[in-house]
Amino acid sequence: MKFGVKLIDINNIEQFTEIVATVSRLCSKGSCGKTCIIKLNKDSICFVLPEFASNQLLPDNPGRVSFWMKIDALLLFDFYIFEGKSAEKSTIMIEILPENLYHVLKSSPNVKNIKLKLANKQSICLSIEIEYCGISMKSKSRTVSHDIPVKIISSSFLAIKDFQEPNLTNSSLSIQLPCLKTLKHMIERMKAMGDFINIEATKKGDLTLKIQTDCVSVSCFFKNLPVQVQNNECNSYSLRLSIKRMSEFINGLHIKPDKIICNFVKNKYAHFLVIHNENMVLHYLISSILD
Repeated sequence: MKFGVKLIDINNIEQFTEIVATVSRLCSKGSCGKTCIIKLNKDSICFVLPEFASNQLLPDNPGRVSFWMKIDALLLFDFYIFEGKSAEKSTIMIEILPENLYHVLKSSPNVKNIKLKLANKQSICLSIEIEYCGISMKSKSRTVSHDIPVKIISSSFLAIKDFQEPNLTNSSLSIQLPCLKTLKHMIERMKAMGDFINIEATKKGDLTLKIQTDCVSVSCFFKNLPVQVQNNECNSYSLRLSIKRMSEFINGLHIKPDKIICNFVKNKYAHFLVIHNENMVLHYLISSILD
């Protein structure tokens, strides 16, 4: 069992730090504590919030959230080494506090390169070596090591739905949301007005965000957004979500995504798909709340 990566390109270092920051932020707001599962394969790394399975997000569990993030390891990392226990057991799963990893990465200015690997130092850990550039042209670089404790998860859990990539085919309608900056502005203003937000989308690409209470009713409209319809039963679909959970999702994104798509799974949950730089995909699910 072997895993190791090396980051040299400064753009890759910054992007990986932003990804870990996003995972750390989303985990801290999740319903399962601050830990997450990292699923390692020969060509990808997945971050999964425990109890991911969408059957945990039914209306009788209102406001629950979970996510799955997949990174194309061969595109993001300058060097990537992976070896499973055997051909049959070609996946490694570890449990980690992503906050610990982010704390190490964010405190790394003037970085020359970063190495990460699984190591056994009395116990299994994620060993990180960061080489810093010298302060001046004549000074030597220096290397700082960090060990973050992790827990190996048995491969027998791989078949559990919690650890499988979510299925997008069960959605009724998919619509591309406005840019992240606009979303943040609207959600933060509406959050002060109520606890729940109604999201409605039509086949024509019209999107409505609405807050309605006994004292106020506020709506925000977007027209002609890219849309894809999987189910022709209705002209429009809507979900009622916790605006607190929606805000945590939007504000938890430390990346600048290429696009965010909202998939409506009727009466169950909103399935947000975040695409970033062609090497990262994030699935984020928020369960709906019945009126």
